[in-house]
Amino acid sequence: MHVLSWGLIFLSSTIAWGQTISKTASPAWTHTIAFSEKNILEGEGGYQYLLINEQTHIPQETIYRHYAVKVLNADGVQSMSDLSMTFDPSYQRLSVHRIRLIRNDQVIDKLSESRLQTFQRETSMERALYDGSLSAVVNLSDVRKGDVIEYAYSVKGFNPIHHNHFATTFYLQHTVPVNRIYQRVISKQALRHRLFEGASAPAIQQKNGIIDYTWDQPALDNQLYDTNVPGWYDPHRRVSLSSFTDWKEVVDWALPLYRYAEREVNQWKPVPMEAGTPSLKLSSIIRTVQDDIRYLGFEAGISAYQPHPPQQIFQQRYGDCKDKSLLLVALLRSEGVEAYPLLVHTQFGNALTKFLPSYHAFNHCVVNFRFQGRDYFVDPTIANQGGNLETMAFPNYAWGLLIKPGSAELIELPTQAVPTTAIKELITVDSIGGGAEMVVRTEYTGSKADEIRSQFLNSARSSIERNYLDYYRNLYPTITASDSIRFYDYNRYSTNQVIVEEHYQIKEYWQPATDSSYIYGEIYPLVLASQISYPSSAERSMPYYLGEPFSFTQTTQVDLPAPWSIDTDQEQITGPGYTYSNFITSERNTVLATHNYSLNQAYVPAAVVEPLLSEHERIENELSYYLTYNASLDGFSLSLISVVLTLMATGLGIFFSLKLYQQYDPPPWQYAEDKSIGSWLILPAIGLCLSPIVLLGDVFSQDYFNVHTWDNVFTSKVAHPVKFALFLGFELVYNVLFLIFTLLLIVLFFQRRTSVPRLITVYYVLSLLVPLLDIWLLEEIMPGQLTSEEQQSTYRDTVRTLVGAAIWIPYFHISERAKSTFCKQYRQAATSPV
Repeated sequence: MHVLSWGLIFLSSTIAWGQTISKTASPAWTHTIAFSEKNILEGEGGYQYLLINEQTHIPQETIYRHYAVKVLNADGVQSMSDLSMTFDPSYQRLSVHRIRLIRNDQVIDKLSESRLQTFQRETSMERALYDGSLSAVVNLSDVRKGDVIEYAYSVKGFNPIHHNHFATTFYLQHTVPVNRIYQRVISKQALRHRLFEGASAPAIQQKNGIIDYTWDQPALDNQLYDTNVPGWYDPHRRVSLSSFTDWKEVVDWALPLYRYAEREVNQWKPVPMEAGTPSLKLSSIIRTVQDDIRYLGFEAGISAYQPHPPQQIFQQRYGDCKDKSLLLVALLRSEGVEAYPLLVHTQFGNALTKFLPSYHAFNHCVVNFRFQGRDYFVDPTIANQGGNLETMAFPNYAWGLLIKPGSAELIELPTQAVPTTAIKELITVDSIGGGAEMVVRTEYTGSKADEIRSQFLNSARSSIERNYLDYYRNLYPTITASDSIRFYDYNRYSTNQVIVEEHYQIKEYWQPATDSSYIYGEIYPLVLASQISYPSSAERSMPYYLGEPFSFTQTTQVDLPAPWSIDTDQEQITGPGYTYSNFITSERNTVLATHNYSLNQAYVPAAVVEPLLSEHERIENELSYYLTYNASLDGFSLSLISVVLTLMATGLGIFFSLKLYQQYDPPPWQYAEDKSIGSWLILPAIGLCLSPIVLLGDVFSQDYFNVHTWDNVFTSKVAHPVKFALFLGFELVYNVLFLIFTLLLIVLFFQRRTSVPRLITVYYVLSLLVPLLDIWLLEEIMPGQLTSEEQQSTYRDTVRTLVGAAIWIPYFHISERAKSTFCKQYRQAATSPV
């Protein structure tokens, strides 16, 4: 039964199509237009149009089309052997008048032998729109190079929804050369016409109440588009005609189409709506229409212009832009809100003010409503949209026509808030020459958030993760996912922010450089690079499309296993419609790279394109930053400089130590009782004995004796390499001298020499002041080298040293026990055991 039903439907459709197609002679009112095979241009493609002849008879609702094409090569044979004639069977009839080949002055009739096959070709099917139009296709046999294909047909019937109005646009220039273009329009009423890009004025004849508009001219000067032209820009000669006198007349035509039974809305509208403030309730209504009503349109005949009743759309749960807009208008009005449909054009919005008033000026319908003294605009076809009434994104349609009684002009529409993308990238490197972990956290706002939300709601998570991973492999070939992607959408109905968090493992973060002794790790804002990579354009004469305005920020933090010093670098590049800046810096083990880019306008004029592309090439060169490391510095090789400095410091230290030991011999306290080391003196004695061990550990931990430590000063982009080398030398010499001084002090301490109180004071003062001097010098030479934690640790140690000095310095000078213990002089120490 099911198969039989479909068979009957197909048979009835075939019969209906057969009744709308016929083979007839050309209409008597048409002019016969000749064509010539002269002026064939070489290298312009596989075929050339000899004639484009289009004549429209408005009173008879008929459009006549007549074409002649010269086939130049095999590609032309392939392209032109199938003729296609489109019409809408719901209100139109197709009549084929002539199909023939002209070969060497011989005319071959193909109409009698041709079989017209009808196909339903939905060119907008990918946008869920079905217009019901048919294509009658004729496959020509025996087409050869050099043939002229000539065919003519007419389509009778205008859409009844137009109500005797007429509007059209035709071209007097194309992207391919045409020997002759003949355009003719016959009307009973005067038509407004507007000429674009230097189109010629028509020849106008009036006779017996009929006005005849005619354009007849060659069009061999075909016009080609530059790359990246805005969608609204059209450089071709063309003519628009319209029977509408102004935009108010278009509004008056449209108003009856958007009527509905307002009193019945409360009987079928969704109840209850979301509770809360009036603003939240209206947001809930908008989301219901956007998300719960599927976008699908059957736009055959009058449905191309007239929406279906809101109740029908709500019950069937699908509709096109007009249907969804009228449904939203009905629901908003039922809540006491003033709302109206708004006609816009998604492609030609910026050029809409140049159009003649007509119903052809628009291809989309949205909604305007007024709430609490403010105008709001919403596109009900955008699903999964976020934000509230204040933050909901509205596309940049530029201009629109409000279908409201009394509306007489186009209105300028608000531009949406600039969407933002903010990326925070953390790369933790496990070792120089090894791998790294990478965490990427991206926050989107505005229309970018809507776009990402739709991606995550409508795509399999595994597919998204694979696409993201493949994207990063362009930069890191050995990257793998270490965790699943996380998607956060907790601000959807307020600020409309979404966050995507990614986790990766990079097996080989470091790559070999051209010089095999070096390796490098790269910092690169991959997303930004893809958004500002504009195609080149030579000798441009047309505006250049940059994309919808956006704001982008990326901060990459690389945590390295060792200190890494670089020169702070920053750059700012500003031009027409955009601003770029970067900032590269380092702090101890961390390198930070920040990139900011703002696009403030969608297109720029041709005059600034060349410098703009040049500056963007400069920006692209600024995006990459390389952490370069000399691999030959790995391992240990004894530094001759360190050995020489150590020997010199040791010799100097021993020399002065002997001098102090023998010649610095203050007199003892006159009341000294020659006591042994004991009581509280045990504590500083322990501290002194531990000091040489700590000092030796510091010397070897700083790797002073490795030649690579000194080489790295001059190869790691240190801001002041000579000063830093002197600083390292100072540290090494001081540590050696202080170590020898400490050993001397230990000997003197246990010999109970009279010099100990004063020399131990020097010991505590140096222990207190030199670390502070060390920090100050390092900050002067390499600002930001020490982390705040390291600085705080040094300050804590300094405070402890200060407390110790405040206790022991007075003790050694005031305590009778200390003065009675340290009472030996050099001669006595030399003749007595320790």
